[in-house]
Amino acid sequence: MRHQIVTFGFIFFIILSFSCKETKNPADIAPDVSKLPAFGGEWILEWENGTHLLQILPEENKVIWNGSETFNLELDSVGIRLRPNDEETIKGYFLYSDLKPKSWIGTWENRVVRLIRKRSKE
Repeated sequence: MRHQIVTFGFIFFIILSFSCKETKNPADIAPDVSKLPAFGGEWILEWENGTHLLQILPEENKVIWNGSETFNLELDSVGIRLRPNDEETIKGYFLYSDLKPKSWIGTWENRVVRLIRKRSKE
């Protein structure tokens, strides 16, 4: 009887260990850039009584802010995240579904903002 309990416990442990595996969230997987809407190029952001220029470079995974400072461009399955190089927090988030030919609604520092397309990537 004791042998059967040990055998059953061992088999149960093996089955559990194979069935418990960590899976990736599909939302975290970035799609191929060629399959996404064309969001690269120059955009204007009006923020806190000022106008800022964002140059989005999807091939290099970076965004140039006002011609000098750079942000990391992080893609997921539903949108892009803009994060300063030296910070952990996200500055901006824009959904692919909100992208229009001349504007793009998103969030910047937890406020809803609109980017206006200045020039598309050629």
